[in-house]
Amino acid sequence: MSKITFTQLRMVFVLILFLCTLLAACQVNTAGPRVRFAEPADGATAASPLKVVMAAENFTVEPAGDVRDGAGHLHIMLDTPCLSPGEVIPKDEQHLHFGDGSTEAEVELSPGAHTLCLQAADGAHTALAGNGMTHTITVNVP
Repeated sequence: MSKITFTQLRMVFVLILFLCTLLAACQVNTAGPRVRFAEPADGATAASPLKVVMAAENFTVEPAGDVRDGAGHLHIMLDTPCLSPGEVIPKDEQHLHFGDGSTEAEVELSPGAHTLCLQAADGAHTALAGNGMTHTITVNVP
């Protein structure tokens, strides 16, 4: 029976370390697309006009127009629920469109509690399917 030397142990350790590093570098991001309010936080109290910052992960925010997989633009529903996937989002006082591809806005709100729903849509303003394609928060305006 042969003995394992310190040099052999060190080589095995270096090989394992190399393989772990290689594996970590090769991991593919399998998370689905997601939109969210970066600001304000859920439950925040903030003055009007309310500064809203929207964020997207694994989803390209672009101006309305072309319909492309994995891309679209954002909408905010004010004090009304988000729409079901496949519905065209109307444009009125409760359905704010950001068809220019913007991810920041100032929203005028009256004093009181408000619900904001961020919703992703394709280039034709059709609500997109997926668990991460809406995000709802509440805010309070003094």
